[in-house]
Amino acid sequence: MPATSVSRGTPAPISVTQTPTAKKGTWPALLTVEALKLRRSLVWWVVAVLPVLTVISGSVNFAMNQEVLAPTWETFAGQVTLFYGLFFFSIAVALLLAAAWRPEHRGSSWNYMATTPHSPAAVALAKTGVILMPVAAMQLLLIALTWLSGIVFLHLGGGLPVGFAVSALLAVVAAVPLVGLQSLLSMRMRSFAAPVALGLAGTVIGIAVAYQSRAVAGLWPYSLVTRALTLGSNALTDAGGLDWAGIGPVLAWAVAGGAVFWTLLARMAGSATPRV
Repeated sequence: MPATSVSRGTPAPISVTQTPTAKKGTWPALLTVEALKLRRSLVWWVVAVLPVLTVISGSVNFAMNQEVLAPTWETFAGQVTLFYGLFFFSIAVALLLAAAWRPEHRGSSWNYMATTPHSPAAVALAKTGVILMPVAAMQLLLIALTWLSGIVFLHLGGGLPVGFAVSALLAVVAAVPLVGLQSLLSMRMRSFAAPVALGLAGTVIGIAVAYQSRAVAGLWPYSLVTRALTLGSNALTDAGGLDWAGIGPVLAWAVAGGAVFWTLLARMAGSATPRV
């Protein structure tokens, strides 16, 4: 067997392709990593607190206005979704994305993200995608707390309207453009408060345009979630129904807006430069 001559003081060269960090990671693994990052973040506080505040405010408003509000599940559900659809949900999404991006803006995390086997665009999309899980959890908690309040505290007969659950879950799909937009803002701004403040401003604008024009409401992500959450509600006169005429446009705008804002997010992440 021929002998190989390797100097004792010089280590044998290692191929770059053999190093663990050079191995291209898989998309499911990246999603898992980003989901694990959420465990110690502020995300779950938002998921827990916002539905509680929403149901409490809706229950108090319903109980204090019994002389003008019909004592029905439909009326109670309308009171819950009124302020939630107009204010709380969009602000919650802004808080969720700001909390998710906060670790990447601290120390050298942003620069390390750019050196991983995954492209910055893939990391940004994965981080944004996993936020849809807390959004869905927040909606499920809203449904459960509304049902519990109606049964235990307000003593309403019958059951929670199916339409309320449908509109609450439809809002998860309608939130796809808003999640992309707020993720883009939170990615580009190191401040935690700045993207949340812009989200609040967008929410205020969204209230003004939500029911002025359906086309404008579809283009503006904050208005789109308002329309989704208030479909079938008797608290607003122009809320729209839970039929295809009401649901179809929301789904179409969600797909179109999601494609626009998530593509913009990926492109902006790919062009991001390391920070000092």
